[in-house]
Amino acid sequence: MREVTEERMLWLLHSDTSSHHPQLTLVAIDGADASRAERTARTAFERTPAPRSWLESSPLVRRRLVGACRTVPTIELIHLADVEPAHLPEESFRLCLSQIAEEGPGGRFVVALTTVPQDNRATAAEAARGVLRDRIDGFASPEQWVGLRALAALTNVVCRETATVDLPDDEDLLAVYDRYTVGELTSASD
Repeated sequence: MREVTEERMLWLLHSDTSSHHPQLTLVAIDGADASRAERTARTAFERTPAPRSWLESSPLVRRRLVGACRTVPTIELIHLADVEPAHLPEESFRLCLSQIAEEGPGGRFVVALTTVPQDNRATAAEAARGVLRDRIDGFASPEQWVGLRALAALTNVVCRETATVDLPDDEDLLAVYDRYTVGELTSASD
């Protein structure tokens, strides 16, 4: 377990390989803001639990969470979907992470990793070590950053469900991010 410091960012990676198109979401947090970001996110989800589905939740729930998460300080969100049916889940994770590492914020970081299904965590951690090499300063324990992990997981759901849907800004979780990219794994990563 490594601690986040002002010199180290926190990369929250949420991988979901349970769907037809595997998805990987990165929420990057400045190390200096990590504790405040966690407090804000944890409070948001204590007051309004994260729904399993964004679109099936009520507009009131969506507005509450967007309003509460608006003050979570983030550096960047990157969400990628792998639409190539030939990729195995492990390969999809590695390719998406490689693209995120190229496009995402530079510097050193600690990774807080969550996976769906959960039993993929060890394989994903090994792949992350291989892809991120000397940029990664270690992994946060599963008990750390619970609020921010919930935000990353919910953001993954929102990106998957709202790719072709326009929501009002006060119901769009992506509106809480100053900088974000939502897209597909590029063929150049193959």
